[in-house]
Amino acid sequence: MTKDTGMMPVDEDGNGKRRCRRLFVFLFLLLLLALQSALAAPLAAMDLMEAYIRARQHDPLFGSYVHEHEAAKTLPAQGRSFLLPQIQAYGSESRYYYDNAPSYYQDFDSESLGVSLKQPIFNISRFYEYRQHKVRKNMGDAKFVSAEQDLILRLAEAYFNALAAEDLLHLIDAEKRAVLEQREQAKRMFQAGVSTITDVHDVEARYDSVLAKEIEARSNRDVKRLALKRIVGDDRTGLNPLRDDAPLGLPDPERLESWIETARGNHPILKSYAYRISYQEAELRKNKGQHWPSLDFVGGYNKTNTNDNLQTNRISYGSVGVQLNLPVFSGGYTVAKVNESRAILEKARMEYENALADITQKLSEAFLAVRDSMSRIDALQTARKSALTSLKSNKMSLLAGVRTTIDVLNAERDLQDVLIRLLQARYDCLLNTVRLKAYAGTISERDVHEINGWLQTAAAD
Repeated sequence: MTKDTGMMPVDEDGNGKRRCRRLFVFLFLLLLLALQSALAAPLAAMDLMEAYIRARQHDPLFGSYVHEHEAAKTLPAQGRSFLLPQIQAYGSESRYYYDNAPSYYQDFDSESLGVSLKQPIFNISRFYEYRQHKVRKNMGDAKFVSAEQDLILRLAEAYFNALAAEDLLHLIDAEKRAVLEQREQAKRMFQAGVSTITDVHDVEARYDSVLAKEIEARSNRDVKRLALKRIVGDDRTGLNPLRDDAPLGLPDPERLESWIETARGNHPILKSYAYRISYQEAELRKNKGQHWPSLDFVGGYNKTNTNDNLQTNRISYGSVGVQLNLPVFSGGYTVAKVNESRAILEKARMEYENALADITQKLSEAFLAVRDSMSRIDALQTARKSALTSLKSNKMSLLAGVRTTIDVLNAERDLQDVLIRLLQARYDCLLNTVRLKAYAGTISERDVHEINGWLQTAAAD
């Protein structure tokens, strides 16, 4: 006999399904935790080098110069074509109908095929036109280098202006916290009977003033970030702040004349104007060349069945020879063009001198601004120490009862003013250093790498 225990049989398939569901839920929870950790991790802030890479890819102004430069590369080949053989092939097929003609004139089909060749042997105008195309290509190269340097300058100004606006906002936030602390202290002292309600009102008025400054600074920060976004295309990440020990210093070399000489030989805008002079010199010689004769080698081959509107047997023939063109009189056009070219050449020379004077002025302003910024930084660093000491003394004197809350607030404001001016002086020094190299025509990606090393590594806000 079998003994009935009253127990239900075990469903092994059901237990397996439940284990699979538990495993699936466990893996799903692990995936959610991994995604949460990835999203919680701070994004790396955008340093200057990354911003430069983005700007080269996104900035529409620089992009237009890239395509213009590609077009300029084709100019030497265009100019060379004027000195190479010109070959043309031609053909025609016609039907002649005679309405009124002698009886031996009969309607017929006319066919003509041929090829011609022309090779310049001596042509002054064509030679200098080829020279002009090469000069235009050099002008395009100089213009592209100028666009690269202009991109670095615009990017540096946008990046550090945005960074300065961010730092200013942090300073105002620190001032706001300090004023809040003073407000709480003024309220406690008023409640303890050791100060007046006027002290509380003074702190609240100062707090409202700081709030107004904060609103203005926040708006300025947003405007500066938009200017940066226009160049780099994306500003969702934060910016790397400038290190306190960034090696800001006097220009090297320390003589303005050395920078001006460097600009004469390196600035791409000056090179472009110098190429423009070469172009107009070639234009003058090209127009003078129209007084000279030109000599061409000519050749051809023809196959036809027509001669003076009469049908003939099919004939074919070739020809080679030289063709001389001797200009005699063009109604005064050539003389007028030569005079025009002389005037435009002098205009190009004056434009070069004006560009040199303009760059010299900008270079001098940037050079003097760097020296002025360094002097201000030294003076303001000393002023910061004095302002910190004054604030500390006023706080201690307030507790001792010999100073008022307004004295502490004034000391806080003085310190804040020094810190803001020091912040501005540091960024002025940095940006004027960049401008100095840009106006000298020596700034390059290597400088972007160097300045990028002056930034801290920070996570995005």
